[in-house]
Amino acid sequence: FQSGVLLAVVNAALQQYREWRDLSDGLRQAESLLTLLERGSFRFRDLDQARLLANNLARVCPQPGRAVHGLLELLINAVEHGNLAISYADKSELLMKGLWQQEISRRLALPEFNRRYVEVTFERRTDCLEFTITDCGDGFDWQDYLEFSPARAFDLHGRGIAMACKLSIDRLQYQGNGNTVVARFNLADAESAA
Repeated sequence: FQSGVLLAVVNAALQQYREWRDLSDGLRQAESLLTLLERGSFRFRDLDQARLLANNLARVCPQPGRAVHGLLELLINAVEHGNLAISYADKSELLMKGLWQQEISRRLALPEFNRRYVEVTFERRTDCLEFTITDCGDGFDWQDYLEFSPARAFDLHGRGIAMACKLSIDRLQYQGNGNTVVARFNLADAESAA
């Protein structure tokens, strides 16, 4: 090897590493800015965006690992049952046939659904973090899903909202026809547990 060429390759590699490290540090700092968020509004359409949003919104919560599951459940419900009008029976059949993901993609492209979105608003209050999730659907009869039901015990789905209520979200309130839900995460409880 020529020493000048070897030195140039090593220096270039070191410079690339420094740039990568600076970008990574900047990303971590940007993520920590989420804890400063007082209020915000987000719109999304599909399940990948729902997962991304749930993961990022959970970071503002005192217990992100606890919050992410409840938020994701509500966001997925808003897409599949709200915007795409997939009924409980439809989802059962689609899951049995292994066609759930394909049907989500198909319906997202249909003219009657392709302009629908889910809106999530966030507000930091003195005692809690409040997430309001609104879809463009007709709503649903949500009362039956707040608690675990023996009638649905062996179904492939139908426990997500109850699990979110029991394990993730401190207060859950559906409004109107059920196409809007407010999820609250207490701040005082998290501070006293820390």
